[in-house]
Amino acid sequence: GGGRQGRMGEWVEVAQEIGAGQIEDAAHGDLDLVVWRTSAGEPCVMEARCPHQWSHLGAEGVVDGFEIVCAAHFWRFDTTGTGTKMGMTGRRDPKSDIAVYPCREVDGRIEARLPSE
Repeated sequence: GGGRQGRMGEWVEVAQEIGAGQIEDAAHGDLDLVVWRTSAGEPCVMEARCPHQWSHLGAEGVVDGFEIVCAAHFWRFDTTGTGTKMGMTGRRDPKSDIAVYPCREVDGRIEARLPSE
């Protein structure tokens, strides 16, 4: 936990028209973000860089059910930002978490509440 937790700012539109299972880049200021939807259609706005080796999830991410998976080394993150890696046996090992921002849907647009500068 911890990190530089500033005040949360205003709601900002970060994406439009994202279908279930899709991922889109959404940089805002100096924040590198991705917006994605689970297979069930739940939106999620998170840090774009995998904490492992900084792969960009917009380029290397794949949605698998309720998680986004970094195709570089198969770390996976759920919509709360919890990071795990699944072993060959199906066992999950905890990995670094990723920052997730509150988001909401308004008329097909996805808005996120981002830290104020």
